[in-house]
Amino acid sequence: MGAGTLDQMTALVLLVVAGGFVAGGFIKGTTGMGLPLVAVPVAALVVPVPVAVALMTVPILLTNLWQGRGWRTIIKRVWPLLAVQPVAMVGGVAVLAWADPKIVVGMLGALTILFVAVVRYQPNWQMTQRHERWVAPLMGACSGFSGGVSSFFGTPIALYLFLLELEKDAFVAAIGVTYAYGATMLILILAAFGLLGPQLLLWSALATPVAFFGMWLGRMVRDRLNTETFRKVVLVVLLAAGLNLVRRAIMG
Repeated sequence: MGAGTLDQMTALVLLVVAGGFVAGGFIKGTTGMGLPLVAVPVAALVVPVPVAVALMTVPILLTNLWQGRGWRTIIKRVWPLLAVQPVAMVGGVAVLAWADPKIVVGMLGALTILFVAVVRYQPNWQMTQRHERWVAPLMGACSGFSGGVSSFFGTPIALYLFLLELEKDAFVAAIGVTYAYGATMLILILAAFGLLGPQLLLWSALATPVAFFGMWLGRMVRDRLNTETFRKVVLVVLLAAGLNLVRRAIMG
């Protein structure tokens, strides 16, 4: 089923896509991230991958605008990441449009799994200001390229913010600001490459309330988590993200 036949989607296809958005919204409401991690693979069961990626654009943007606050403070901290991200995203969208992105997706997944393992077994390592100067733009490049290829631009950002050891609500707010920025760049670049037309944008907008419903459910869970448990849940979500990216690289 192509982008041009979305108006002919069956009730079953709509149910599968909506289920993916509710589940993704639930994970995002709980941890501040994970909407495309769940929703894209589920939607890709019944629509082409580029369509599934395009459907994520409006929900990612609006849910993160809702989630983010204190954006001035956050931008001052992470501006090197944000400056590099859109440049790398152009390269990622080019790969999505013209080439097989499996190798890049697989590498990102393997690096994410490695990061989770390092944090799990070396919990005393801390990010210093000296580290931030080079880690931030590196993560921005990884985020942009991964986002252009798969819409999963959030995993490198989450890795970076996790290392900053933010309190759980500050972590979620920072995710909101940085993801909203990434989503805006992704919408513009997908449109420039002809992968996001008016019809797909409309369907993406219609999917947004479904994602918000899932977020509402997830927020109720997050309110019951202490900071240490929250960090463990974030690591589990990141591990799932890494495994999912490796699976996509192997299985398509």
